[in-house]
Amino acid sequence: MLKLKMTFYSALFVFSASSTAIAADSDSLDLSLQELMNVEVTSVSKQKQPLSNSPAAIYVVTSESIRRSGATSIPQALRDVPGLHVAQIDSQKWAIGSRGFNGRYNNKLLVLMDGRTLYSPAFSGVYWEVQDTLMADIERIEVIRGPSAALWGANAVNGVINIITKHSADTLGGYAELGAGDYEQGFAGFRYGSTLSDKVTSRVYLKGHERDSFELDPNDLESDLLVPFADAGKDNSWQHLQLGGRIDIQLETDTSLTLSSDFYTSKMQQAPNIASTDAPLYREYYTDEVKSDGFNLLSKYTKALSATSEYSVQAYYDYANRDENLYGLSSETFDVDFQHQLIVGQNHNVVWGLGYRYIQDDLGSSPILESSEAFSTNTDLWSAFISDDIMLVKDELWLTLASRFERNDYTGFEVQPNIRLRWQLDAKNSVWTSIARAVRTPSRLENNISVNGLNIPPSDEAPLVKVWVSGNDNFESEEIISYEMGYRFIPASQWSFDTTVFYNDYDKLRSTSIAAADFSTFPNYISQHYLFGNSLDGYNYGAELSSLWAATDALQFRVNYSFIQSEFGDSLNQNTDAPEHMLSTIIDWNITDDVDVNFVWRFVDSTNLISQNGTSIKTISSYHSVDIGVSWDITPEVTLSAYGKNLLHPAHLEYEGESLQFPYRVGPSYFVKMTLTF
Repeated sequence: MLKLKMTFYSALFVFSASSTAIAADSDSLDLSLQELMNVEVTSVSKQKQPLSNSPAAIYVVTSESIRRSGATSIPQALRDVPGLHVAQIDSQKWAIGSRGFNGRYNNKLLVLMDGRTLYSPAFSGVYWEVQDTLMADIERIEVIRGPSAALWGANAVNGVINIITKHSADTLGGYAELGAGDYEQGFAGFRYGSTLSDKVTSRVYLKGHERDSFELDPNDLESDLLVPFADAGKDNSWQHLQLGGRIDIQLETDTSLTLSSDFYTSKMQQAPNIASTDAPLYREYYTDEVKSDGFNLLSKYTKALSATSEYSVQAYYDYANRDENLYGLSSETFDVDFQHQLIVGQNHNVVWGLGYRYIQDDLGSSPILESSEAFSTNTDLWSAFISDDIMLVKDELWLTLASRFERNDYTGFEVQPNIRLRWQLDAKNSVWTSIARAVRTPSRLENNISVNGLNIPPSDEAPLVKVWVSGNDNFESEEIISYEMGYRFIPASQWSFDTTVFYNDYDKLRSTSIAAADFSTFPNYISQHYLFGNSLDGYNYGAELSSLWAATDALQFRVNYSFIQSEFGDSLNQNTDAPEHMLSTIIDWNITDDVDVNFVWRFVDSTNLISQNGTSIKTISSYHSVDIGVSWDITPEVTLSAYGKNLLHPAHLEYEGESLQFPYRVGPSYFVKMTLTF
């Protein structure tokens, strides 16, 4: 282990020490509010449009806000987005959900990076701990709350997170960062961008970190019988190393090509537990070192056919491998996507496209998993979409009609339509509304995998019972019909107000039903199977608000708030609830030309989730916390920063994994960072 650490830090030191000077980042407080509202986004309509003109509940995390917050990971950068519940489970793991349905294995939120889908085909969720890039290279993160499946496809049920990195022409020269703290024990990053010719720019980067364990408090365990096993779960530390690059080529005036690639490797400590035949707990607890690695290759070709017509072709390959004692999982994804945008006449802006995705995944053997099919499977996804943005009244009223059509191997043909209307009342007021249908298609787990998640101890009347939750090849897609209305108000050049109300009606939600017991292993034990089904439904409704006030050229205030009420009944087998209230206040203050301060106060209400044993509901208490960051431009070339996270509140639970993990507390932490460019 010592040798590994020395190699890890030596590699980072060589790249970090090679840079000697820096230019300071631009300051977003120098921008007018109007310029900020005109930031172009692409996630709502798959074409560029100003943020203020987007008929959806969208929030943009800018590169400047990432820098000021000191976020060292993508989940940290998302913490204060209205309507988004971001909670840390342990040193590595995160739960991120939009409008409910949060969890370690949240399958109703689509996440992309530069058009590449980031999810595991085994459960259609995201392993956030391995989704990373150099934070300074992120141009913006666009977050849509609410369904966006008409354009982006299945699983964009409750929202889309689209991470967009900078063009290599915007990252020329060198950049390096080096930091350390208590939880952030050490991190470093290096990037160098260069001009290869008049029409070609490129960059390469390397980053890595080592993070300490979170606290495991025996008081958080579900039973006193677990206390003797708590020592096995104390180590949840994490090491991660990643490198990559990007090339942008201007082939002709109207033609461009982008090539990019990333490679990562991680080592994470965890303490899973599995169902066991051993008394008295009938569960086995052990320590495990998870090894995860992967890489991706992406290319995108864009060509303008005329002033009113442009098409693009994007293709990527993604490989991911996860090796743990509980199970091993490797997957290969090949995806190709064609998109064409054209303006028809004076009133129609049409975008249409075709796509194909091939996934091969291999699930390794496991003591608690069985499959009704081969552990290696291949799946195909065919898709097409079309969207027409129609100007009904010039510069006042727009109607958008869109739908996506998909063919998958589990449920066949799916249609996901959406209708949106935007009304520009005047220069200061606009209203939009939306009705959308979206589906969450089955994963392998729900189709053909059986999990032995619980063993019931034997008694005088009965032997040991192994409880299995089994996939069902008749499992259908979960459905949502969503109704939204939004209002944007910009009364002055210093203030903006953006609010959304919504009602979501869910149908065919995942359920379980008892199947016939298997007595073939009696008297040693009985196997009782429960089959996945679609018998549950429910609804939620709420409101989200985001307000920005530029008090002066040097002082800016943001307030983000969300409210949600959920009604799903008591028969839950997934986390449907969200905190009823979430509130963030963000202050950015340029004290002098060389010193700026970022202050965040947030409140997250209590929430309910499925307990570790999967048989009961547990409440996570509400909490509030403060983040403070101070940055000092020592020279125009060197910046020193200090950050405190989760201050003014004792260590507390933010969330728990659905199963197999101990609960961990998130506590106050501190780190310092130096950045240089040349």
